[in-house]
Amino acid sequence: SVAPHAEQRGVTILVEALPRNQTDVIGTLAEAVEVVRRVNSPAVATMFDTHNAVDETEPHDVLIERYFPLIRHVHVNETDGGHCGTGDYDFRPVLAALKRLGYQGWISLEAFDFTPGAERIATESIRYLNSIIEEL
Repeated sequence: SVAPHAEQRGVTILVEALPRNQTDVIGTLAEAVEVVRRVNSPAVATMFDTHNAVDETEPHDVLIERYFPLIRHVHVNETDGGHCGTGDYDFRPVLAALKRLGYQGWISLEAFDFTPGAERIATESIRYLNSIIEEL
């Protein structure tokens, strides 16, 4: 296991669920959490990704609340891979759950379509997400 090596170096390994069309190994947050729990190391945790959660059957805020103690990072983007605010993903429940639970980690934008350009993607996404956060 690489977990002891990560522990010695102060590194955290994050197990990330991917959509079923990209993997047949870890397709849900529950499966990622199962791996984290089996490894049983403070250096191994999980993350939540709005895009990758497309196959989840429960509301995303419910999943975040259930597995919050093991979530160390969050990726945000639209379920089609576009940047935040260009699709129909409702970020409000996810952001509200993170705020309510006192999440202090990073939230990173993970867009897959860079056609609009990096600066525009970042500016529009930050503006959009901040407008939601201000309403919470």
